[in-house]
Amino acid sequence: MEKNSNTIRPLGNYPPLRRAGEWLYVSGMSARQADGQCAGVVREADGSVTIDVALQTRVVIGKIRDALASEGATLSDCVSLTCYLTDMRDFDAYNRAYGEHFSIDGPARTTIAVHQLPHPDMRIEITATACLGAR
Repeated sequence: MEKNSNTIRPLGNYPPLRRAGEWLYVSGMSARQADGQCAGVVREADGSVTIDVALQTRVVIGKIRDALASEGATLSDCVSLTCYLTDMRDFDAYNRAYGEHFSIDGPARTTIAVHQLPHPDMRIEITATACLGAR
């Protein structure tokens, strides 16, 4: 995978995307930014924290789009997504943002609640499988 300016190095020793013939497997993407912080997080002076799950979802889907583009693919080539949420109370915000990018004819999708993700401000992570011959 060619690196582009939007690619953020994974936290571990694995590629953001792996190609096997026409199949593309996108590693779990999060809203983590190059500075290590997560997009969509606002910390107030009183110590309270607000996390915009819809914005995090948009950022994650944008990273998936960028990873796919490095192999000449688009979001329309996705055949399956697995989405991990740390709180199912965020489902509606996530689902609305998801719907901005995918229609009912989009990829198969599974959404799973998980206890936590690698950064305490991460509320969502998504993996994707795409096929260049799917169009």
